[in-house]
Amino acid sequence: MKGKKYAVPHSLVVIFIILVLASLLTYVVRPGTYERYKTDAGVTMVDPDSFQYVERTPVNPISVLAKIYKGMTNASSIVFCVLLCGGGLGIVLKTGVLQAAAATMGRKLKGKEWVVIAALMTIFAALCIPINMTILIPLAPLALVISQALGLDAIVGVSCIMLGGAVGFSCGAMNLSNTGTAQMIAELPILSGMGYRLICMIPFLISAIWFVCHYAKKIQKDPTKSYVYGVELETQYSLDDVPEFTKKHIPVAVVVAIGIGYMVYAGIKGTLNSDTVSSAFIYMGVLAGFAYGMKPNEVAKSFVSGVKDAAGTGAMLGFAYAISVVLTSGNIMDTVVHSLASMLSYVPDILKAPAMLVMHTLINVFITSGSGQAAASMPIMVPVADLIGMTRQTAVLAFNFGDGFCNNILPHAAATMGFVGLAGIPFGRWFRYAIKLFLIWFVIGCILLMIATAIGYA
Repeated sequence: MKGKKYAVPHSLVVIFIILVLASLLTYVVRPGTYERYKTDAGVTMVDPDSFQYVERTPVNPISVLAKIYKGMTNASSIVFCVLLCGGGLGIVLKTGVLQAAAATMGRKLKGKEWVVIAALMTIFAALCIPINMTILIPLAPLALVISQALGLDAIVGVSCIMLGGAVGFSCGAMNLSNTGTAQMIAELPILSGMGYRLICMIPFLISAIWFVCHYAKKIQKDPTKSYVYGVELETQYSLDDVPEFTKKHIPVAVVVAIGIGYMVYAGIKGTLNSDTVSSAFIYMGVLAGFAYGMKPNEVAKSFVSGVKDAAGTGAMLGFAYAISVVLTSGNIMDTVVHSLASMLSYVPDILKAPAMLVMHTLINVFITSGSGQAAASMPIMVPVADLIGMTRQTAVLAFNFGDGFCNNILPHAAATMGFVGLAGIPFGRWFRYAIKLFLIWFVIGCILLMIATAIGYA
């Protein structure tokens, strides 16, 4: 008799549990507060010598659900942006331009596997610079098309999309929901510091391409070395399931390229914000739909479908922001800040940022939503960075790395389970494969954070 299958708790369940724990902490942790002041530039700073304990104001655990509306209100700007961007991207995905381009490349370059792997990982790394990985989950079937086209296993196909995309997403060069949220909390210009984050992508991407190519070469020589050897995948796809890249896709590709190019330009100029990003995705989606020949009703339905796909993230934002509301109401936020600052004060300066990376990685085990983690942790980490002499930009970078890279080995991370589940890869097999790359990425992240510390990344 088979045992009951363990059900991994939904992210909303995890955040709700943290909400309750946060309320209980308001009864246990001694409340305290720092004095804050504004600089000439209008940035709110913490006076490191002003910490003092105050009267206890506990939050009843029964009342935590009543804090979600306040959390959603606080998150309204980023929630609306995420929903609108999801709608625009939904139209682009409906045209099939991304699917057709990748599958066509796989067919035509068969026999030059390393070229295909490197090219696809680079493409998806670039595509995920401004978007969340979960948006690409519908492309999971494409991973199997790629693997079959190359004569390799499903893990290689999934890696081309998922691990390539993870580099662009995790470095956070233009990710509005994660980096944007963290920087708004840190009171930094939105998506500022993009240059160094783009540079960070290079070593992460090179190591990922080497890792996947090394694995592909190994299983070509000996198929029994495949982590899914002997596993009968539940789903198989034929190359006929994905159309060729045709002339009909060319105008769509041009529209998408212009849209992404505009956002890159606006980010470099420092004019990119929630409003401009939302507008760019809406225009990109609508124009891509009409360029493909979609009728107005079809464009509208695809937009709504994309919004629906992003709605879950919006809900998690409200829940996650409520954690900050509870901690602030209980006056224990600054006590936590004071404790972490004291802890990190014993760490050598060059290792403070890697230590913060470890903290964010551990937090990500409980809150896999990047924007949710930003909302829950950055109000704490930003003052900690101020108190220990770390630049706020470096603190945001530590959050990016900690939030993004370990998602690829977590059984409750939406993108990971979406790709692995749709590809039929047992999670245990995927974990044994991906944990090795995660450890490589973790070391690279620590080195890049030490460099950020050394150069005063700001």
